[in-house]
Amino acid sequence: MGLKVLPPDINAGLYRFNVDETGAVVYGIGAIKGVGEGPIETIIAARNRDGHFKDLFDFCARIDLKKVNKRVIEKLIQAGALDRLGPHRAAMMASLDDAVKAAGQHHQAEAFGQGDMFGVLTEAPDEVEQKYAQVPAWPEKVWLEGERETLGLYLTGHPINAYLKELNKYTSCRLKDATPTRRDQSVTLSGLVIAARVMTTKRGTRIGIMTLDDRSGRMEVMLFSDALDKYAELLEKDRILVVSGQVSFDDFNGGLKMSAREVLDIGEAREKFARSLSISIEQSQIDEQFFERFSSIIEPHRAGTVPVNVYYQRPDARARLALGAEWRVTPNDALLDDLKQLLGKGQVELEFN
Repeated sequence: MGLKVLPPDINAGLYRFNVDETGAVVYGIGAIKGVGEGPIETIIAARNRDGHFKDLFDFCARIDLKKVNKRVIEKLIQAGALDRLGPHRAAMMASLDDAVKAAGQHHQAEAFGQGDMFGVLTEAPDEVEQKYAQVPAWPEKVWLEGERETLGLYLTGHPINAYLKELNKYTSCRLKDATPTRRDQSVTLSGLVIAARVMTTKRGTRIGIMTLDDRSGRMEVMLFSDALDKYAELLEKDRILVVSGQVSFDDFNGGLKMSAREVLDIGEAREKFARSLSISIEQSQIDEQFFERFSSIIEPHRAGTVPVNVYYQRPDARARLALGAEWRVTPNDALLDDLKQLLGKGQVELEFN
């Protein structure tokens, strides 16, 4: 409908959804699971009384922590409602205990008429920044899962975003661009499984049904007899799958549906389509423990089909080292994530023909 929806925000939101001065819809704080109307009334009353909250420490110091407990604040962080109060969600979650403790000291000091002697409400940004725990930001998967847990949906992103460039190598088109095919034709589509079930028809035959979502659209995929027997273990919510089959009109819902012939999870698709796994290593990254860490990451994923090429760079030279056939890997997410954590995101890449 062309409406702009803003994430939940304790400095702009109300219990219910509302519209701000720009015409954008502000997500209702009351729609966050685990946050009741009482705590929200307490938060809004504090905001109306003394203005917008400046940071997590200011927020904890100004609310009644008996009415807004730590568990509620955790839900607010996961939902993104405190995003404007700190560097990132991981830092705020790791700093929450300190913020609650500081707020308790502040309230105790106020009770004795000593004011803000502990500096909880400091307005110097650099001082506030130093209060936060120095921890790395959550990977996208973690903060998106937090949104789904608290909001029931992915709001600021989608798990498939990290795979889109890669999935273009495997698929015929995005879900929104799919069209009906002839019986002898097959197209390849991909998406996140957002629903999956197996049902038994009146005739006693079993049918697998799953819904794929690639953020451009959704499609229901049917797995009949042989396909269901072969791929039943892949019918699982939250998997990213690559599916080949026939697309046809769905008379029931007026959209399109697919009859699956082949189903691959993301690791199997990489094995089928990737030419090699490319790993770049700088001379400066190598220390006494490097090769031990490097081999311990690759070891559990050996016996795959994808060759590994190591590109070694030093100031005066660059070389490609092709690892032996016994080091061919299955390039699943665990392997790629661990290598990126060791070397850097831009130094690990799948190569395609």
